[in-house]
This record gives sequence, structure tokens and C-alpha cells, in this order.
Amino acid sequence: MKRTALIVVLGGVLALLASVGVALATTGATTGYPQPKNIVPAQKQAPFENRYVLTAVGSGASIRSGEMKFEFEEGSSPQFLVGISQFYSYGPTGEIETGLFTFYPPKELPNDKGLGFTALKVGASAQYGQVTPDGELQLFNPEGDRVKGRLRLHGGGPWPVEFKVLGDAERYTASPPAAKQIQEAEPNNPGWGGEPSEYEGEYELTNGGNDPTAKAGTLGAVIGVAQGLGTQGALVSSGSMTVEGNPAIATVKLDTGGTERTFTLTKLAWQGDQRVAQVHNEGPDSPPVGRFEGTGGQGEVKGTLVSGHSVYKVNFKLKG
Repeated sequence: MKRTALIVVLGGVLALLASVGVALATTGATTGYPQPKNIVPAQKQAPFENRYVLTAVGSGASIRSGEMKFEFEEGSSPQFLVGISQFYSYGPTGEIETGLFTFYPPKELPNDKGLGFTALKVGASAQYGQVTPDGELQLFNPEGDRVKGRLRLHGGGPWPVEFKVLGDAERYTASPPAAKQIQEAEPNNPGWGGEPSEYEGEYELTNGGNDPTAKAGTLGAVIGVAQGLGTQGALVSSGSMTVEGNPAIATVKLDTGGTERTFTLTKLAWQGDQRVAQVHNEGPDSPPVGRFEGTGGQGEVKGTLVSGHSVYKVNFKLKG
């Protein structure tokens, strides 16, 4: 995005921030967001143009409460929604921290299930041009005044979320009430299958694509990192995975942006076709930096590997 366009967009972010509070007016112009490349019919977006309060959230998100607002970009043609939220989260020592996020651009979820948005983190330095992709919000089609969905932030999740649509007359004089904490059942069977012979061994990446940074020279690595920010993930050109040991550990190598990145996956667990693991950047003893979530079975493992703010979509197949 060009610098001048980014400044205009940030102006729209700050304008919408001023009107997000459920205690404030329901109107508030959003300005400056560029037309999304993928068009979602306005009639599919219209049911989501509302103010919301968070009523339930997955306990793993450490979010106490939150409020959110979606409205159409002023003067847009075709029309598209832009959202803003304020989440109150528990910090490392239990203190309450405030996180501001915008949600843009809208996209249709498969099977006409609802809408998805990239979550853009708005920090204290937003006025200087720092708006960072930090996850994804999926909103399923409304059921009365209730909307359910899935939220991913800071390399974690996805967590279930539930919102209540607020009427024009509904106001809070202080922060929104605490949301119900949804206790999620995590896969807890060790490894990635009933028997080590089912999942141990050498895997090859099967969803590799042409490296778009190959002709970018010294900028290739930078472009590769930038690609990984957001919900769609970086385009991985090749890769491999080795699963071994007791307890099992997976070593993943991915080529993207002309750079080979190595990750170590620990705490492998499964339930049915679910496969999860912790992600480390510097070996199994280094602090976890993200999570792998996906599916597996019959010699295949596929899913999303998150490391910090970078996302990688990977499909692996066990070699003969």
C-alpha cells in the first residue's frame, strides 16, 4: 500500500475508533480504505452491519470482554464493510490490557457460512503508520441477535467467540461486561496417531508453489516475510518434515522468499483427525512462538503453522 494511501486509511481507523464504544453514537464515518480486490455482494454483508458486545470467548484467548462495530465504508462502490473492536485481555501477571483491532477486507466463507476479515492490530504508534496483520475474525451468519464465529490473534487460536447485536438504545456507562469463558476440549492423545509407525518418518511438502520472490534479488527475503503476515499465509515453494522420537518431535523446513526456515514442533497431540503441536523457532527447548493446527491420517498431515505473526499453510505426505 502506498504511503499516502496508508495515511488516509489510518485516518479512517482513528475516526472509527472514536465511534466504536457502545456508549457512544452509532454513527461515525470510516474513510480511506481502498476497494478490496475480491468483491463480496453488499446483500451478504448487510446483516453484519451492527454494533456488538462479546458474550462468550474461548478461555485460551485470555480475553475478559470486548465490543465491536461494523459499518460500510463511506462512499464505497461496490460497498464493503470495515470493522473496529476493543478487547480487554488478561496480561501475563493478571492485569487488564486493551487491544484495538480493525477488520478489513471482508471475504466470503466457504459454503455461504458467513464473512471473514483480516485482523489488523492498531497500536499506540498507529498515527505513525504502523497497522499490523495479527490474525483473523470469522463471523457466521446471524441467528436472531446472536452471532457466533472464530477468532485468531497473536499467533494463537482459533478460539470460538459469540457476540450479541446491540440495539440503538443499548448503552454501557463503563467497559462491557465480562464474557463467558468457553472451555475448549483439546486433543490430548500423545503423538499424531495411535501407533508411532502411523506417523513417524520423512514427509515431503505437496502444496508448494512457484517462488514469487525469485526475481526480487536482495529484496526476496523481505518480501517473503511480508507475505507471511495475514491469514492467507506465505507461498511456500518447497519443504520437508521429519517426525521422530519419544515423545515425538517434528522438524519442519520450509523454503519461502528465497530463505529456508526451520521450525521444531513439540507436544504433538491428536484426537480423531485433529492434529496439534507447539511451534518453536530455535529447537525444542526454546520458548514456544506459535502453534500448529490441522488434520491428519493415512500418511498425511495438513494445516496451518503459525510462528509469531507469520502464517504458513502446509500439506505434508509421508514418503513411501
